[in-house]
Amino acid sequence: MSLTTQPKDFQPNKRHYGWVIVVVMMLVQTVSSGLGFYNMSVYINRLSVQLSVPLADISFAVSLFFVVGGIAGLFVAELLNRFHVRTLVIAGAIVSGVAIAAVGWATQLWQVYALFAIFGVGNAGISIVIATTLITQWFPGPERSMALAMTSTGLSLGGVVLTPYSAYLMNTIGLGETMPILGLILIGSIVPLSLFIRQVEKPAADTQVNASGNGGFDSNLFKQAVNSRFFGLLAGAYILIMAAQVGGIAHLYNRVETLAGFTYAAYAVQALSICSISGRFFGGWLVTRIPIRRFALGNLSMQALGLTFIALAPDGALAVVAAGFFGLSVGNLLMTQPLWLAEVYATSIYAKVFARANALSVLGLAVGPYFIGWAFDTIGAGQSYFWPYMAAVVCSIFAFAIVFVASASPVLANQETSESNNAG
Repeated sequence: MSLTTQPKDFQPNKRHYGWVIVVVMMLVQTVSSGLGFYNMSVYINRLSVQLSVPLADISFAVSLFFVVGGIAGLFVAELLNRFHVRTLVIAGAIVSGVAIAAVGWATQLWQVYALFAIFGVGNAGISIVIATTLITQWFPGPERSMALAMTSTGLSLGGVVLTPYSAYLMNTIGLGETMPILGLILIGSIVPLSLFIRQVEKPAADTQVNASGNGGFDSNLFKQAVNSRFFGLLAGAYILIMAAQVGGIAHLYNRVETLAGFTYAAYAVQALSICSISGRFFGGWLVTRIPIRRFALGNLSMQALGLTFIALAPDGALAVVAAGFFGLSVGNLLMTQPLWLAEVYATSIYAKVFARANALSVLGLAVGPYFIGWAFDTIGAGQSYFWPYMAAVVCSIFAFAIVFVASASPVLANQETSESNNAG
């Protein structure tokens, strides 16, 4: 069985319900990313003031959230073979909600570290590993890219809806009162949504135990996949991509607030989120018509330019425009990795392949926010974000070079030719 083999007889039960799954998972991602991914820039800004600690120290809590979440994602992929996905989502929502609520009562830095680590564990059960695995199962055909685009829209929608609301609450009633409210929002929205989640019913042939001892899972195929040149290089590139992207996002609020105040900072986060949504919808259509290699390289170029514009922005208005331009690449780069892996590797091993790739890219998520916070405190002397953001630009350029090399193999080139012909 080759790496690119997809089960030909794998037809989802009641295919129309797949679009219900898309909507449900989009809403789940809206809450999980709005209170997790995008809210990190608000959390580190307020916690730094509340606890009177350097920005770099609070940024390390964000790094813990991403690292622990990435590692927990590996176990989530394993648990998907043992438990119903609904059980994992409910458990993840409860753990995340309790942890985020308790942050409001933290009085010491170590307590923040512990709670953000627990938040990371819970978030693994309501985040991207679950969502992309479900969409890959429900959409084995050409509709997959648009389904993934719609689902991952929630990652940006959370920044539009929940991040400004969180910032408003923190500026009006304070951190201690806001965090329990956010915890209740997380549990109260995701648990009811989980009741609509269904897994694909596999044919009887897929449920039989194979030679590896796992029903439908080929351990040899999985080892071949994660040891392949393409997987290794793409994973390495995404460590750099995520370091630059998440580092830039985590400090965007603080960058713009120091430049032009709270109002422009909130606008910048909204602009990034809105452009990420619109860019992702356009990208979901575009990636079905051009080779995914060109799509990835084009978005990496936009990321580098967007980060440069944020670093150079002289006032709040231009900073908002720069954040929007940066946002055009954010959603598409987040979508590209699971989509590309789903096209190259078999559906039967996808959950574990993506979980492994996601866990590796988490290294970038962890390093990015902390490094930019450290550079701001040291190189920027607590005043300038220019050099920290330019370091993120350099990471993006190196990632561009790695993706260019990784996707130049004959197998992928032939695949792209086939995709182009099919699109024509």
